[in-house]
Amino acid sequence: MYMANWSDLPDDMLEYLTSFLPIQDCHRFSAVCQNWHIAAKQKRYSPAQQIPWLALGETDDKKKRKFYDLLEDRHYYLDAPGLRGKVFCGSSYGWLFTLDRKLNFHLLNPLTGEFYDLPPPPPFYEGHLDMYEHDLPRYLEAESDDEEAHGDLREIFEGLQRDFVLKAILDYDPSTRSDFTAVILYGKDNTPAFWRPGDDAWTAVTALPTGLNDIIFFKGMFYTVQSPIKDNYSAIYTFKVGNDPNPKATKINLRVPCHGDHNYVIDETYVNFQVDYLVIFDAKLHLVERFIQWSDDDRRRLTTKFVVHKLDLEGSNYSTCDHINGHAIFLGGNSPVVIGPSQFHKCMEDAIYFTDFVSIDSELYGAEDNGIFDMIRNNTTPYYPHDVFHHTHAAPIWFTPNQWKGPRSKDFDQI
Repeated sequence: MYMANWSDLPDDMLEYLTSFLPIQDCHRFSAVCQNWHIAAKQKRYSPAQQIPWLALGETDDKKKRKFYDLLEDRHYYLDAPGLRGKVFCGSSYGWLFTLDRKLNFHLLNPLTGEFYDLPPPPPFYEGHLDMYEHDLPRYLEAESDDEEAHGDLREIFEGLQRDFVLKAILDYDPSTRSDFTAVILYGKDNTPAFWRPGDDAWTAVTALPTGLNDIIFFKGMFYTVQSPIKDNYSAIYTFKVGNDPNPKATKINLRVPCHGDHNYVIDETYVNFQVDYLVIFDAKLHLVERFIQWSDDDRRRLTTKFVVHKLDLEGSNYSTCDHINGHAIFLGGNSPVVIGPSQFHKCMEDAIYFTDFVSIDSELYGAEDNGIFDMIRNNTTPYYPHDVFHHTHAAPIWFTPNQWKGPRSKDFDQI
């Protein structure tokens, strides 16, 4: 019986096959032979949607960054100098927004090495430095941020690095479009601001209220949500980034009532808090309510439940979902990632994979509030040991590996 030589399969067929593979299998595919290696490096077909990795902290020697692969339950060390000493404040399309201790802001694809130097968030120190403001030039110009040399100012900047940017997102993948827009929620009031390649500074969107929780790009517009504050309703706003330097914001004529207790104290010890997310699946915008309980006594924070609502923007209505059509949703400081039920069988269906909420006192409470919330059974199970996050400098973030479209690629080592 004649056995075909697998290394001689047509190049186009091999390239097409790689488009169905997770990134881990693509690397294995490329190691089979020279022809397969060449085929795996081609970028003519859109890649399969990838299960996010969990971007964690640095190794003890500070030289590599640790990532957890949920699909295969293993870790990778990534040698990416651009991530050293950085805190993640956003993740979109496989690109990470990072801040260092001097609030130098970057956008980086760690698998291709591509990056953008971003302007600092505006105005990044106003109202935060108090008596130390006169020391700011000396701190920013110093070659190091040694704790002994800079003392309290360094500690203030560590807090700003961790908390100043609540979220950062992209409208399009910079690997495929050069005319992308980055948007952040920054400062004490979570003010939106946008930046496009070629801009010298961020442009604040001032026509919006304070206290926004999340932001997303949907059908050519940015949508943002304000969690219930006084009237027990979440409010949704939209704006478009175009030629106008002062974008106009519109409040959507749709109010979603809070579906749980929020912002109140229980026995002066336990507090309930609500965080809202905006998520797109099945071509519809959804509002996801997350309810968190934490305690000053045991320094613990715990997400108790999620509630999902499908929004009818045209009809100014909403409906509460009992399930999410078999999808798995990955939430946290990242742009939401939605995995369909037929894409990867190892994801739990009708489940929300969540990381800690990064801006609530992570130094006091750690960053260990993570898990998988089952929408059907209404319970939570872990996907990673909780104690590894305790008292970390900042919470982990979901990161979707993307190395297909970049001109350069990095090697990563399995632990």
